[in-house]
Amino acid sequence: MPYPYFSKAEARSYLAALSTSRSSGEEPPALPDMHLNAEGEAVDWEAVAEDLKVELANLMASVGETGKKSGSEFETAASPLVHRRLPEHPALADPEFWIWLAVSFGQEIVYWRYGDSGNHGNFGIGGSGENLFYRLWLRAEIGHSPDAEDAYRLARYGDIDFWRSHIFRQSYGDARVFARAFLEFQFPAKRHGKARLKHIEIRSLAKHLKRARSNLMFEVMSQERATRFIEAEWQRLESEQRGMVD
Repeated sequence: MPYPYFSKAEARSYLAALSTSRSSGEEPPALPDMHLNAEGEAVDWEAVAEDLKVELANLMASVGETGKKSGSEFETAASPLVHRRLPEHPALADPEFWIWLAVSFGQEIVYWRYGDSGNHGNFGIGGSGENLFYRLWLRAEIGHSPDAEDAYRLARYGDIDFWRSHIFRQSYGDARVFARAFLEFQFPAKRHGKARLKHIEIRSLAKHLKRARSNLMFEVMSQERATRFIEAEWQRLESEQRGMVD
């Protein structure tokens, strides 16, 4: 079965009309035309999406507050749910598939999470990295350690600001092994979820790594190499900062 997608342009027009209808209390517009891409194995995407919608709705009910107030709690729990439910498939590399998922099945989830802010970026309009469903999946994809006793331990650590600022906006979705090593550095197993570096320290290290990336291919580093590199760069940065104080 081909996988579904909405074109970004059509989805943008639809969401603009939807915002107007929600503000005025009118009937919502019809969904955009669904397109199909023949890549990948057969998957009943509508059934998968419906099951995911039910799971996330149950999670929303258990949280019991608006998404703006409990966003971090919701995303921490929702990320593994999304990752488990979606199969490995070429669709997951297509930003317009994620637009289809968010717009067709995830509208109320997105609006619950962010309110009627009118920010269509949360549906993937403008950049796929802002699509709520893609971010939830990518967080678990990066933090997933299938051989570990708790396979999603790393995905549950860190607040929204940490993930947005130091993972997603650094384009570590293209360097997932490096990103996982960065998570292991900041949240070592022996600390049971407690961050190793303070906020100002991890922000400084993240900026330092961003500069280093201009000369290095993080995408091809092994986990072991990435771990050694991050540790060495932090030791060097910490030494420099200590020298400035002295």
